[in-house]
Amino acid sequence: HIPRWGCGLNAKEAAMETLSKLSLQGGDTCTFFMLEAKFVRTFRGKSLPFFQELRDKFTAKEPLVEVALDYADVVKGTHIETTLAVSHRWMQPDDPDPDGEQLKALKGFLNSPAGKKIERVWIDSACMPQDQPKGSRSAEDAAAFKRMLKEVNRLYLGTTVLILLDLSYVSRFWTQFESWMSMQFATPDGLKPAVGTRNERHHIVCIQNAAEQSELHEKMLIQSWATKTPEQAHAFLSKPDVTVTNQGDKDLQLPKIKALDATVQGAFGDISRSLEDELAASEAAAARAEAELAAWETENDAKAGEKNQLKVAARQVASAVAAARKAKEEHAQAISSSVVPAMMRRAEAVLAEGSRGLPGRFEPASAFAGARPGYVFRAGDQGLGYYPDGQIPPRGLPGRF
Repeated sequence: HIPRWGCGLNAKEAAMETLSKLSLQGGDTCTFFMLEAKFVRTFRGKSLPFFQELRDKFTAKEPLVEVALDYADVVKGTHIETTLAVSHRWMQPDDPDPDGEQLKALKGFLNSPAGKKIERVWIDSACMPQDQPKGSRSAEDAAAFKRMLKEVNRLYLGTTVLILLDLSYVSRFWTQFESWMSMQFATPDGLKPAVGTRNERHHIVCIQNAAEQSELHEKMLIQSWATKTPEQAHAFLSKPDVTVTNQGDKDLQLPKIKALDATVQGAFGDISRSLEDELAASEAAAARAEAELAAWETENDAKAGEKNQLKVAARQVASAVAAARKAKEEHAQAISSSVVPAMMRRAEAVLAEGSRGLPGRFEPASAFAGARPGYVFRAGDQGLGYYPDGQIPPRGLPGRF
């Protein structure tokens, strides 16, 4: 659900109405405000304005959208391809980006090949009501801020993440928590390391003094967080040398780290049940449609034409059955392959490009799943799967086309 605001007073009223709902919102879904990526790409200021300024003064350009996010979206990777969450440190207590270096790095990423598909950007200063200047945030804004802050882990688990790494990044609670989440992916058994797999979705840009030895700092951050379990992350982040401006934030988030495994496991279970229910319902509807069509043909002693309403309805529900069955199969395949569904679809798109004569890449597969033009299925140096034809000498198994 991604509504956009219009311009003028109505836009501001819509934003306030959304904030009011956010302050009361419960259940499994949390609505976040995000910036249109095209607004960020072309923004000419030195640094991004705070949320309230964007809401109240930039309405004619429609920079803000609302995005509802639940753990099913996290598990399925619904927003990975199109949504970017930024992990950064506030350089000053009242200004996250006083010299504009963070915005410069963000725009550079969005305009790079890695960021070209990003449609929406979440960054805390511009997407959550800020208390700047101190004491100016309304009660309604404050309530909405608390609600979004409580659920912010969904963003770093379920989107592409851009880490803006400076020398002090690794001393802060929020930034380290965010970087750990960005290097994980959800499985039926809980969170697992994404680095080095098809589920990798974080990008690191070193800024300020960290840019002088960027490879070293990137390597250290990845080594620190890529393979930590939730228990290990909790133990590390609990230490007193991991600082936070508001101790209440740390107290709120620490218990949730240990619960993340159970949370994503529950989401997988919910999705599986939902897919089963959807398939059963569509199959029942198809059976009813076929029975009604058969009864009509018997009663009229004739075959229904292609434009017959009952025939059209039968085709529609048959398509719904096929779609439900495919969704269930894709979910099962993603689980067996340890790949987030959205990442699996991205890999399939790469294979499709390869079949059109563009450069292809190896794609792991646990079993032969049909011929793919330009690819051979075999065991090679990267394991069992589909290799671009002629790329890898076979090892152990003969090729299958």
